[in-house]
Amino acid sequence: MEQFEKMHEKYLPKVDRRLVVDLFLRLRENPNVKPMYTIETFTEKGTNSEEIRNEIIRMTGMAPQFFDKGTHIVVHHALDYDLLKYINDHPKVVEVRGTYMGSMASIGASLESSADVRRAEGY
Repeated sequence: MEQFEKMHEKYLPKVDRRLVVDLFLRLRENPNVKPMYTIETFTEKGTNSEEIRNEIIRMTGMAPQFFDKGTHIVVHHALDYDLLKYINDHPKVVEVRGTYMGSMASIGASLESSADVRRAEGY
């Protein structure tokens, strides 16, 4: 577990650990099928929403939804390690969280940035 945590911090520090573990287990079970997730990405204020929208459509073929003045992006698509790393490495991305959906249906935005949760709890 300690080795996993070190690798996670090194390669996917912006990605929620539960998402990484879930994706790992699903891809290990069926490596030829990219599982479907609703990915919620939190970005810095001032991020160009139109540029991000076009990039997401180009990469995934899916149109994202934007919330919280463009800083909370929700999109449902197939996910693999390469795409997750690409999202993590985007300079405007602050945090990436996600929910396995298993189908083409999305539930929409359902998560909050962990920074917002910590702020609400007084951390």
